[in-house]
Amino acid sequence: MRQAMVDFRSSLSSTLLSEGSVCLDDERFYLWHNTPANNDNRDGITYGDLSSDQLAAFKEILQLFLSSDGYQKVYEITELSEGWLSDVMSNVWSPDYYSIDMFGNPETSGSWGFQLDGHHCAVNFLVHGDNISIVPAFLGGEPAANTYNGIDFDIFSDERELALSLYNSLSTTELASASSTSSSHSLEVGPADRNGDTDPYIGTYDYSGFETGLKYSDMSATAQANLVLVMKEYVYNMTTSFADAWWADIMTNIDDTYFVWINDTNTSPTSTSEFYYRIYNPYLWSEFNTEGSTGANAATIPDYNHVHTITRIPNNPATDDGGDYGIFAQMINGNGVRTLYEHYASADHHKASEMNFDYSVKIPHTHVHGTTASHSH
Repeated sequence: MRQAMVDFRSSLSSTLLSEGSVCLDDERFYLWHNTPANNDNRDGITYGDLSSDQLAAFKEILQLFLSSDGYQKVYEITELSEGWLSDVMSNVWSPDYYSIDMFGNPETSGSWGFQLDGHHCAVNFLVHGDNISIVPAFLGGEPAANTYNGIDFDIFSDERELALSLYNSLSTTELASASSTSSSHSLEVGPADRNGDTDPYIGTYDYSGFETGLKYSDMSATAQANLVLVMKEYVYNMTTSFADAWWADIMTNIDDTYFVWINDTNTSPTSTSEFYYRIYNPYLWSEFNTEGSTGANAATIPDYNHVHTITRIPNNPATDDGGDYGIFAQMINGNGVRTLYEHYASADHHKASEMNFDYSVKIPHTHVHGTTASHSH
């Protein structure tokens, strides 16, 4: 991972490298949003700024962080779905408008990261030694399923169909507990709505109010198994070895998992109907929502074919080894251990793992918006 990013950075002109590179504590970390990805509303460098070789090198980095399924979703969002939209209004939507921000310098530090940000894809890739994080991760699509340049795509088929299987496995009593009376079809902790707004849910945002719905420990064995499959669909967008470490923390807290479902009253959800669900676990937040067609697409895209999803790790006292933004959540929160790195190196339940940590990394200097913290540019 490190060498791939070093090579990509080396391929950039001095201008592009300067435009795309910032300090680890830069506010760009938290400025991702869901407005259309035109060229004027995001920092960093864009896909359109890169040569074909440079873009291929960046995609190789994505494939190191993401599983094959995770990478396929990002590809279908940024190139197929966005390509379809570009044929509708190219001055607003285009694969070329997706932007890259790089944080820190992997040549001089073991702490670094990058962000891929655009209309329907905002993923935060963060590295600290051997600890890897990809959350928050906002993935969406309008259309979520269609054909572009002769290629069929259905970005969220698994998130949709596995959730429907879970829904259909619930008893009447379980469904009553899971079902919300809310008529809202929007993400609870999604991206900022406007350019320039920071992520509203960084830091000490309180998730405790979401401990509602159908609890895992109150589910039948069949429903539990189906819920686990849905949860894994979000976690294993990440490369397996790192997703496994994340999944172990989730399973340690599995009995504290809650499931909520919303769809139109007196209807049975299908693959072509609108619905919403969310999953809350101390180490995983996942939401899926059909947004309804918008703007220029209202006449051509059914409401169910505009999908938003969000994956986070709640920043609450239970997750004392970091939440969203990996170890950098600790710098925001100021609770628990200083960094995830220190936790993984010292906590008994991780000492038994085979994860190796690069203690040779030298951290040259420190600062986080006027406070002291152990991390580098």
